[in-house]
Amino acid sequence: MELEDQIGLNRTDLFIKRVLEKQDFIITKDVLVQLAKVGAEMGKVGSNINQLAKHANTIIKNHQLPPEIVSQYNDLLGLHLVQERELYKVLRQMYRVMKN
Repeated sequence: MELEDQIGLNRTDLFIKRVLEKQDFIITKDVLVQLAKVGAEMGKVGSNINQLAKHANTIIKNHQLPPEIVSQYNDLLGLHLVQERELYKVLRQMYRVMKN
């Protein structure tokens, strides 16, 4: 907690900074708990996207979905996929550091 106070970063920000800058650090239980929460949330997001796609496909078959809605959905899904790839990249870096 002392280091957090000195540099003005919360624990999560400090952890990410250390991973990205490849600094040494200690893996604490709360970090592992937070990683588990991130994984669970990513699973929920994936389920929600699948539900939206299923619902949209049903509406499209009935020709009731305006093309602009489909376009907006595709744009947002593309943004989500970019952000998800970045998150996975950071998580892979974290796991590599933890293994060493």
